[in-house]
Amino acid sequence: MKLRWFPAAIGSATLALATFTSPVLCYAQGTQTKADATESLESDEDSVVVVAINAIDTVVPNIQHVARMVGAGAGAGAVSTMVNTYSNGLDRTRPFGVFLSLDDSGNPAPVGCLPIADVDAFFDQLSVFGEKEDLGDDLYEFNIGNPIYAKKQGDWLYVAQTEDALEEISDTLGASLVKMVGKYDIRIQVNPQNIPEEMVDLFIGQMKAGLEQGMAANQGNLDDEDAAAAKQASEQMITQMEEGIAGTEKVSIGIAINKPEKLTVIDFGSQFVADSKYAKQVEKLKTAKTVFGGVPQDGSMMTLQSFQLVEADEIAQLERSLEAGLKTAFKSIDEKSEDAASAAKAKELIEKAVDILVESAKQGKVESAVDVTAQDALGIVASIGVADGSKVEALAAEIAAEISKQNGPAKLELNTGKQGGYNLHKLTVKLPPEADESARKVFGPSVTVSIGTSPKSVLLAVGKNSDAGLKGAITRAAAKPSAQAEPVKMRLVLSQLLNYIQSIEATPISEAMLNAATSGNDRIMIDTQSVPRGLVFRLSLEDGVLKAIAAGVKAGQSAGGGF
Repeated sequence: MKLRWFPAAIGSATLALATFTSPVLCYAQGTQTKADATESLESDEDSVVVVAINAIDTVVPNIQHVARMVGAGAGAGAVSTMVNTYSNGLDRTRPFGVFLSLDDSGNPAPVGCLPIADVDAFFDQLSVFGEKEDLGDDLYEFNIGNPIYAKKQGDWLYVAQTEDALEEISDTLGASLVKMVGKYDIRIQVNPQNIPEEMVDLFIGQMKAGLEQGMAANQGNLDDEDAAAAKQASEQMITQMEEGIAGTEKVSIGIAINKPEKLTVIDFGSQFVADSKYAKQVEKLKTAKTVFGGVPQDGSMMTLQSFQLVEADEIAQLERSLEAGLKTAFKSIDEKSEDAASAAKAKELIEKAVDILVESAKQGKVESAVDVTAQDALGIVASIGVADGSKVEALAAEIAAEISKQNGPAKLELNTGKQGGYNLHKLTVKLPPEADESARKVFGPSVTVSIGTSPKSVLLAVGKNSDAGLKGAITRAAAKPSAQAEPVKMRLVLSQLLNYIQSIEATPISEAMLNAATSGNDRIMIDTQSVPRGLVFRLSLEDGVLKAIAAGVKAGQSAGGGF
């Protein structure tokens, strides 16, 4: 089906996309704020996809702002000129958008929604493409090779490919757009529950057929056990897909350019069907606590926190995935090892490590935290929750015994001390003579890993100052033993990363990016918020990040190289 229901000029004016809505962390234009967590698109329309775009007078300046930062001001000027040329008759202070539904045959039936101020002026500017025909009752036909239809209803103009699509336009559509983009430049929403059941069945059927064809084509490369495992994994994937479609009410994306705070925000949100397993998991997350909230520290080059609830039915899937991975790893060990006994011991130790991970997941959660500093030297601290720290220590003892037998460059010292409920250990691996100079700048003559084990957690610190890094993390974790858990939270200070890269091995690209990055305004951030029956993931890019990326691309094009 051809969607030529608007000429190119009008297409640029309406940006005929489709808007999602979800309750999300929002940035108001000009001020940072949190939206009401219950805010959502509540209308009686049955759109599968909706696209809402904020008012022209809001969006165009924001686009120009970003374009100037990335060195594309001339292109933004051309877009602005085109929009200004073809926006006569539109209300530039209200949003516009598209509602996409499916007709009885499953074909897309888009309806554009324009804020109209003067319908005659709007059509007059389009006379170069064709003349409108007034059909009466505020209904118009506009022929550009294929007829399109427009209906004025209140202070909105609705546009569609057929006259029938405009017969029962809801008065709430325009108001929905206003609500959707109150704090965004663009907001998109997909409503899976409005997809006809027969179309979902067709999609799932095609997925099954594709997977079966793939397995049949690969059958000669798999033994019976692998084929059965592959089939089981495929069936599990299809089941999860069906559960995802059935259990998801809304999926949304929102983009906001915040000029006063020099920030660009992209929100990804999902709201789940009431009483679905996903909605129940989200409710559990609201009260979940992490013991690693103190590990990340302010001022670090990068921090990362992760927290995931694990349901009982997910454990079996995890075990199957790990089993398949182990089989591949063990096959590689057998092929490369010249000592059968050493290979058997290596596989035994790996299996024990995997068993520790699975046992930990069976506790109902998987949590970790990472802190990376680079002021004097690179320092990495990582923490992970475990079900039984004593098993980690027992495994470490076995590994230490094996290392001592090999008389190689690695040395593992156990129980070198205690601090804050942790037993301390240290692994040292000498760099080989052929190691390059960059590795020696990062680690020194040896890679040193300081390890702390407690009954429920393991801490690792890597770097020249690993002992101090480990003890500092233990102290911080003890000072903050319980904090609100977030599925993902990340901070990266780009200028610190670029400075460190330059100190190890300077390149034209990293130098250009560093020169362009604005100190104090160059963070990349990821946050998560729980909302009613849903989650929102927010990616925030400060203006200095966009400037640095643009400078890096330009330098790369000039130098023809990478980092």
